[in-house]
Amino acid sequence: MPTGADTDEHEPAPGVPTSTEMVVLGDKPGPYSTTLDVDRPGPADLTISDGVHISRIPLVLTGQAMSPPERVAYVGLATTGLLLVISLVVATRVRRGVWIALPVTATVAALAVAITGAVLSTSAPPPPEPGPQRDPTVDNAANPYRLDRPTVTDYSRPSAMLVAEQPELDPGHATDIYFSLVDTATGLPADDLVIHDSALIHLLVVAPDGQLSHLHPIRVAPGRYSVPLSAAIAGRYAVSAEFVRRGGGVQTVRLPGGLTVRGGRPATPAPFDGPGMRMMNGLHVHVSAAGLRAGRPTTLSATIGSEPVLQPWLGMLGHLVVAGPIPRMASATDLGTAVQDSAIWAHAHSMGGHGATGMPGMEHSANHQSAQDDPMPPMVGVPPLNGDSPPDETVAAFGPDVPFTFTFPKPGRYLAWIQAQRDYRVLTIPVRLDIS
Repeated sequence: MPTGADTDEHEPAPGVPTSTEMVVLGDKPGPYSTTLDVDRPGPADLTISDGVHISRIPLVLTGQAMSPPERVAYVGLATTGLLLVISLVVATRVRRGVWIALPVTATVAALAVAITGAVLSTSAPPPPEPGPQRDPTVDNAANPYRLDRPTVTDYSRPSAMLVAEQPELDPGHATDIYFSLVDTATGLPADDLVIHDSALIHLLVVAPDGQLSHLHPIRVAPGRYSVPLSAAIAGRYAVSAEFVRRGGGVQTVRLPGGLTVRGGRPATPAPFDGPGMRMMNGLHVHVSAAGLRAGRPTTLSATIGSEPVLQPWLGMLGHLVVAGPIPRMASATDLGTAVQDSAIWAHAHSMGGHGATGMPGMEHSANHQSAQDDPMPPMVGVPPLNGDSPPDETVAAFGPDVPFTFTFPKPGRYLAWIQAQRDYRVLTIPVRLDIS
């Protein structure tokens, strides 16, 4: 659905769907695709509906345009060819004199311009990209080299506030929670988010019993998002959101006060064990930690099962969420309050990829007889080379080690959650860490 105003006449007008398709989801997990027709460049919304919820994903449809140096090179080459023909004609008609030198000199000059343009086209920096760096319009999406007035060199944006429309929830059933992102400089809806790690917003919710929910709200309107949350446990839920605004870096904001559920069932403490062996979902999981000292890099690794069958999730092999320091006497049935009030809330990633030397947990392929028996997949999260596509969830060839490196700023007790995907299911491993 095009959303940008355009000076050219198009049918249908912006705001009206230009292409609609239906996708039938089968029982087998994995990606399902379809093809949509695009009739113009510019900002647009990709609307996805399951019959109950409607998600509006903003995207930018770009056109193909030549850079100014490329344009100069092509014009110079065309002019060189034309002047070369003129020079031959003049040379056959006029045997001597200054008339022969004029077209020849012009041909050499045009060729020099073409060569200069060709050389500059390989080294000229690309223009600011519509969407990630500057607000997209129909004009700059069709031609990113078009100069917008006034020109801007600082594309960063101010921070945003997270506001919940219903801070108190009813227990016992899934409830659609609506959030708004508000620009702190203007008070207007912040509707300039860009996709970060395969999602617009990463919403982290910690229940009173310590269970972590890593959710991804859908955009239902400009600056307004919705996510279903099943909150059956009474108490306080810690809530944090991670997102990227256009032109800026990653922002992590907390929902003031979190969410509260009244009248639910009492919390049963989650098993926050320290490093060591544990059983989860029928799998042997071993968590190791080295260098648990504040201010120094700490290596934290989880070995999930014994086979390299983990799948990338949200563009990474693993996700690590850390909260703390929390009071050592914090109630095991009110961890949502302890996490909400903690000084540190961090989110780290594991790129994985066995065969990457020098990193713990990445030497699985060295134990195999040949590379043909165990082809090394690319590292997750690293930009692909030679036009290859990065591995997605269909590539179950990573692990079983999921290593992280994180520096704890302060000593104390931390709660950590390691997340990785296997068989299209996200496994969440709670860990208790005491940092000296």
